[in-house]
Amino acid sequence: MQARLNVHSLPSSASTQSWFGRAGLLGAVVLLSLGLAACGDKPQRPAPPPPKVTVAPPAKQTIQNYITFDGTAEPLLYVNLEARVPGYLEQILFKDGAQVKKGDLLFVIEQDQYKEEVALNQAIYDEAKIEFDRQSTLLDQKATSQAAVDSARSKLQQAQSNLALAKINLSYTEVRAPFDGVMGRHLIDVGNYLGTSPDGIKLAEIRQVAPLYIYFSMSETELLQFLEMSGSGGLAKAQVGKLPLYAQLQGEKNFPHEGVLDFAASDLSSDTGTLELRGQFPNSARNIVPGVYARVLAFYGPKRESLLVPFDAVMRDQLGDYVYVLDQDKKAQRQNVTLGQRFDPLVEVTKGLKDSDQVVINGFVTLSVGLMTEPQDGKIAPATLPGHAGSS
Repeated sequence: MQARLNVHSLPSSASTQSWFGRAGLLGAVVLLSLGLAACGDKPQRPAPPPPKVTVAPPAKQTIQNYITFDGTAEPLLYVNLEARVPGYLEQILFKDGAQVKKGDLLFVIEQDQYKEEVALNQAIYDEAKIEFDRQSTLLDQKATSQAAVDSARSKLQQAQSNLALAKINLSYTEVRAPFDGVMGRHLIDVGNYLGTSPDGIKLAEIRQVAPLYIYFSMSETELLQFLEMSGSGGLAKAQVGKLPLYAQLQGEKNFPHEGVLDFAASDLSSDTGTLELRGQFPNSARNIVPGVYARVLAFYGPKRESLLVPFDAVMRDQLGDYVYVLDQDKKAQRQNVTLGQRFDPLVEVTKGLKDSDQVVINGFVTLSVGLMTEPQDGKIAPATLPGHAGSS
């Protein structure tokens, strides 16, 4: 059986092309109409408002270069209190860690035998004195010899020396504070016998902490820079006893403790390549404890007027440091700057700014060059310079 094809069911070739062409054109028109309708219905996104920023002119302030060092506090004086004569320890007259005054009685060693030695030697001295006086009188009367007088004088002198030695030993039974200071803990309890030792019997230690020292070191580079800027011929010659120093402990700010340079080594250490320095600080409040870490600051060079901006407002990239300033149209502009000394939280700008510039101090993170802004007036508070926050 043969299949039959109904040729009348399909359009001719020309008719087919015409039909598909009309269909395509119609589809394109429909799609274009839908697209235009969609475009017409979509709302336009409004432009974002200008970012709000805070602006202020740089702070004008008189400043001075400074340099800081790591230091360690040490007592001004440190003494081991030792027993100088044997005997039983009878009294301890201080509390461990107490503050004492120069001359305060701290320890008492049994005194009976030393008092008796003084009394014995006093009697011998008195007898020798009487005998010498008697022999001297007899010599004037030509009733004795010069040799007898000389012998009496020698015995008197020996008795005088023995009496003085006995009094010294008696004084050693009382151990007193050699200066105003802070006591450590006692090392021997009452009732113990204190024998003799070439090294002495250590009873306690006392430290003078008001005033005290803070030791620190300066590198060769820092030393040369300091001398160049200060214009002095040397630390020991021009600065010792005169150069103010400021210190702060961990957790403190603005270097509240004021002192003075007390010592400068004559040469750099061959081991460390640094120059040892020492400052003396009153420490009247006794809040600097020997052994603690301290940061020491020293000013150098002449004072000068300068411009300061918040350190956090300064940004950095491959081209260097810069801040944003606003032009007359309230648009942000990049301003390259050169920085100098930092006075936390501010930093000195040595080049790039005028005192009339409007520096962006808040809101600068979202800025870009040429962006319109909505500025608000602010103010940069002057830096609190070290040495202006009080002293100890």
